[in-house]
Amino acid sequence: MREVLRGGAARLVAALAIAALSGAPAAAAPGSDAARAAYEAGMQGRKADTLAAVQALAADLPIDRVIAAGGSGWALTPEYAALVRFGLWDELIALGPPDARAPGLTAGYLFGRGVALAARGRLAEARDTLSALARLDADTHARATVSLDPLHEVIEVALPVVAARIAATELRTGDSIRELEQAAAAEDRLSGGAGADWFFPVRHLLGAELLVAGDAVAAERVYREDLRRHPDNGWALFGLAAALRAEGKRPAAAAAGRAFAQAWQHADVRLASSAFWFAGPDSTSCECQRQAAD
Repeated sequence: MREVLRGGAARLVAALAIAALSGAPAAAAPGSDAARAAYEAGMQGRKADTLAAVQALAADLPIDRVIAAGGSGWALTPEYAALVRFGLWDELIALGPPDARAPGLTAGYLFGRGVALAARGRLAEARDTLSALARLDADTHARATVSLDPLHEVIEVALPVVAARIAATELRTGDSIRELEQAAAAEDRLSGGAGADWFFPVRHLLGAELLVAGDAVAAERVYREDLRRHPDNGWALFGLAAALRAEGKRPAAAAAGRAFAQAWQHADVRLASSAFWFAGPDSTSCECQRQAAD
């Protein structure tokens, strides 16, 4: 997981994090085009490229340097968010806690760990992790910041996502939907765009849970809103096609399916949903098993 990607791309990805620590806008950061690579690779389903980019960022921006610069460490949290994005639960659970002096990095760790523990059915540990994240939020509310938003505001996205994953594992679908709606609303309040402070859209999770609940009409609305905000992304197009099929809208579903195939042409993962998000605990070991099971 922690192999280092070397070369110009790694340095450019790290440049964004350094600029973020200084408070510079992402759009004005040196090498900003390359720095968006991790975000864009994730949106395109390119798992290997996503993990390489976040590993490079972690390797080229040591946490001691982040802390010395007065940063919270949130710039490094794509290391955890990318694993959530691709459903790599065991890899997340195996990671040890980061430096406690970096509240942002700790928040990202607790978010990823909480989702992974809940996905694996380890609910008591997941609840403990959610409580730890809530305590961190209370402790840092007034003082910590990240690159574009206050740390408190990104934690306000993370908390209901973890709570939703716990509810989904317990098959409390209505509670999970309500938590994800809260998380999506909190995400909407953040500064947006590629390279923003939240690594991937909450609506990909919300749409998946709405389809689990059998509410294809609401899922279609969610996916269309996500595509308005993030045009042509394959995760939402996959979900939209599934929602339209469930509604019996076959021509529209076929069109969405063709758009998905175009968006997903460079991906190295196969999807069974608009996110690695499933009803009940996830006992499989890789996305290939999830695809076969579905």
